[in-house]
Amino acid sequence: MVDQHLIVAKIVAIVVLFVVTLIFCFIPYLLDRFYKWTQRPENNAREFKVVLCLLNFGGGVLIATTFIHMLPEVIDVVNALQDCHMLDPTPFGLPEVLLCTGFYLMYCIEETMHFVVRRRQQKKLREVITIKEAGEEEESPKEPNWLRGLGIIVALSLHELFGGMAIGLEMTLSTVWFMTGAISVHKLVLAFCIGMEIMMAHTRWLLAVVYLLVFSIVTPIGVGIGIAVSESAAANEPSTVSGILQGLACGTLIYVVFFEIVAKKNAGIRVLLSSVAGFVLMFGLQIAIGEAKGKSHFTCP
Repeated sequence: MVDQHLIVAKIVAIVVLFVVTLIFCFIPYLLDRFYKWTQRPENNAREFKVVLCLLNFGGGVLIATTFIHMLPEVIDVVNALQDCHMLDPTPFGLPEVLLCTGFYLMYCIEETMHFVVRRRQQKKLREVITIKEAGEEEESPKEPNWLRGLGIIVALSLHELFGGMAIGLEMTLSTVWFMTGAISVHKLVLAFCIGMEIMMAHTRWLLAVVYLLVFSIVTPIGVGIGIAVSESAAANEPSTVSGILQGLACGTLIYVVFFEIVAKKNAGIRVLLSSVAGFVLMFGLQIAIGEAKGKSHFTCP
């Protein structure tokens, strides 16, 4: 028989995670009303030291999330799949290959998007030149800067979906509340940093709302999936799909972090310390969470 208190706790977790994450995603927009970060010229906005420090703090958070949180989970799942003979042993590191595949997949997607956008901009530019030759004024087209936000949302939403499933799969009230608190702290830092990054990318308002709504809802969706899966006997079995998708997500996130967020060179010691602070914060959280919840155990089918 299903524990009704356990179900209620998981439903409360769904509501809390969605509402609080959404609030933290939009805090940067509230702060922008006072500090006017986005009203600076687009090519100078990211040079503002406070903004640059916050963005690199987020970069440090994402670096720690990728290498200390996500990648070890992928390694655990792949090892369990191979131990259960659900995947054949490989003469190479399969988790690392999945990571590299995700990296180049994101590289390919971004280059494809830029190619399409450039083709459209070249066509628009030719139209503008024609209009100017006719003696009419026309503003030169600008290339939309939304790829960074898309990459972050895709990579982290996939990971947060599995994080929500971890809550949904818990079988006691105490572990449900602990995992909800741990994942909330982890996700709220990410939510603020993602909101900041999307805002400073000058993403259109409607598209930014869609991005942040998606990021806010994926963990509650994961909790719901976990609730459904927890009713089956296969709840503790390693998932091939989970391992592959999280491995690809790791590589995608690495590309976004190193090529889009922390690519700025010679930005100053404060920016460096901001990135290190973000890394240390998530490193500390991971140690606390890992020690508290113990080591995960998979059962073979």
